[in-house]
Amino acid sequence: MKPFCEVIVTTILPAIRSMITKELLTTYKLTQEEAADLLGLTQPAISQYSHESRGRKVKLLEKQPKIMEMVDNLTKNINSGKLNGRQIQAEFCKICKSIRESKTICRLHEKIYPSIAPCSECSEEC
Repeated sequence: MKPFCEVIVTTILPAIRSMITKELLTTYKLTQEEAADLLGLTQPAISQYSHESRGRKVKLLEKQPKIMEMVDNLTKNINSGKLNGRQIQAEFCKICKSIRESKTICRLHEKIYPSIAPCSECSEEC
């Protein structure tokens, strides 16, 4: 059984990175190399995120306006250079906390492990 934190690391964080990557490439017209430099990733990773080879659960997050707004703001601030690495990490944590509070992670956890339904641990503090 995967604990919810593993679901976040393997599913949610890649989906957020995928959304940020796509926005950097399309809205801000960055090259894959430029996006990789900004995000501290490799160009091949950026390519995989942009094609959803990584971060396939994007649709799950795109249905949530609050999460989308947070991701859009983070992307804008990454692109403009307003945030340092520590601030970017803090923003990722805020997004994850919102995802947990919305119980989206619980629904995903239940899909992976139906036997835990109804899941509520994902939205509670550890």
